Amino acid sequence: MRVTDLQTRIVNLDFRNCVIVSIETDSGIRGVSETVMKRWTHTIEQAIQELRRYLIGKDPTEIEEHWEKMYRDSFWSGGPMHASAISAVDLALWDILAKSCGVPVHKLHGGPTRRTVPVYCHCPGGATPEEFARNVRACADRGYRALKTTLPLFYGGQGKPQGAAYSGADGAISRELKETEYLNPSVFRRIREFIVAAREAGGPDLGIAIDCHGRLNLKNAIRLCEALDDLDLMFIEEPVPPENAEVLARVTAATSIPIAAGERWATVHGVREFVEKGAVDILQCDIVNCGGFTGLKKIAALAETYYLPMAPHNPNGPIATMINLQFAASIPNYYLLETVGSEQDWRLFDEIAEGMPRLEDGALAVPCAPGYGFELNGAALDAHPYVPRQGLR
Repeated sequence: MRVTDLQTRIVNLDFRNCVIVSIETDSGIRGVSETVMKRWTHTIEQAIQELRRYLIGKDPTEIEEHWEKMYRDSFWSGGPMHASAISAVDLALWDILAKSCGVPVHKLHGGPTRRTVPVYCHCPGGATPEEFARNVRACADRGYRALKTTLPLFYGGQGKPQGAAYSGADGAISRELKETEYLNPSVFRRIREFIVAAREAGGPDLGIAIDCHGRLNLKNAIRLCEALDDLDLMFIEEPVPPENAEVLARVTAATSIPIAAGERWATVHGVREFVEKGAVDILQCDIVNCGGFTGLKKIAALAETYYLPMAPHNPNGPIATMINLQFAASIPNYYLLETVGSEQDWRLFDEIAEGMPRLEDGALAVPCAPGYGFELNGAALDAHPYVPRQGLR
């Protein structure tokens, strides 16, 4: 079996553009994958096409060898853009191999380690604690047992959210505010009011997480953790910017709240320092940005040696979600999976991909059909052309 073609297509699904990759073989088996990097869609698509020259004519089942060649032979190795292009190719190759064997991808990796995968959804913070409480109840009513909001006051304020119930709308604090600038200490008391309202609305068993998008400095991150320490948070995500392992480790050491990070780290080489320095409690590397199935398996194995769980970043499209379910079934140290989880997003998923599992008791079943377990509705893609996107921190 040989690779005969690689094609890319950009599809807009509400607030994000997905690059869908299709790799064709001379046996008639096609592998499909997805990658998403908001604000850099065309750059990522071109990077994938750069790998096409290497791949044509190769045996698609020699995946480890291809990963090594795509990574090392580029010479300028590393970084999320390079890793995202490799991810797209790697994921499609695993789809081909699993389909050629007639098994789901997780079977090729010794799974299943689980048959259902707990998930969480995005929950808009809103402009007031009362509005957040209403949004929390709506998420719980849709069947979610865990949710995440972006940092109240920084995001999720008045106005229409960016996308299908996504919590990234502007808040009362300007997005221009840098992590090194003065932040009124009363902000942490006000943020606490939002989370108290969410806890009261969702009850003691609801998982609640906060994504800070790296908007705080060291001391403000610690202040946030101190303000929320007694509210039993599931985790606080990216409290400080993602570059400095020592600073993040100081935040993690200062709080009992689990600290999650990793969506902007690429490959096991980028993750290693953060794990070794105890900078993170939960790893969130994204399978479509950190080297694909091959890359994330290496990261998960490293995490396992430090007893760290994996909770992959995944505000992505339907293909990425199905891929993540297969990954969850292939490793022992899985925690839970991110989904946007709005009604609008699930409608988009059903339109684009056939075979999506339904949410039951806060979890999704692992598909057992060959490959990633879905059929792409190619005709539906025409209704979702590329839409330019910009954004701030």
